[in-house]
Amino acid sequence: MTLTREALTDVAAIAAAAPHTQVRLGTSHGAAVVIGEHPAGSMCIDGFRRLMAAWVDGCEPQVDSVDFVGGIYEAGMLTCGESRLFATRLSAQETAACLRERSDWPDKAHAVVREDLLLDVSVVQVTSDVLDADALDAAARDAQAACVVEELCREVSAA
Repeated sequence: MTLTREALTDVAAIAAAAPHTQVRLGTSHGAAVVIGEHPAGSMCIDGFRRLMAAWVDGCEPQVDSVDFVGGIYEAGMLTCGESRLFATRLSAQETAACLRERSDWPDKAHAVVREDLLLDVSVVQVTSDVLDADALDAAARDAQAACVVEELCREVSAA
C-alpha cells in the first residue's frame, strides 16, 4: 500500500526528532531510498524534510514501506529503545495542552513536544526510565490517540 504525503511528512518530522536516525523507504518499483548519515544515503534528513515541505500537490509518493534502522515504525509511531515518537498536526502549544488534560497520564512517563515549523507538525517523544516497554507503549498510544481526537475535533469545528 502506497503511503500518503501526510504519512511521509510524519516520517520526515519523526526522523528529524530522533537523533542519528537512518530511514529506508521502499518504493513501489522495488528500490530502496536511504535517508540519513550512511554511505549509500540518497539525502540527509534535513533534505528529506525540505523535500516533503516543498511537495507539489497532485503528485503521489511512490513509497510502500518505511523502515527506521534500529527502531520499529508501526501505526505512525517510532519505537526506539526507551523512546516512543509520533507526529501530530497540532501546534506544540495545542499538543502540550491536550497531553496535560490526560488525567490518567502515568507519573513516571515524560513527554517532550517539538514543533517542526517547516513541516507544520509537532513531534511528541514519550520516554520513561522506570516504566516497562508495555506501559510505555500504552502511555504513548494513549497520547497519540488523544492528539488524533483533538485534531479531528478541530477539523470538525473549522468546517
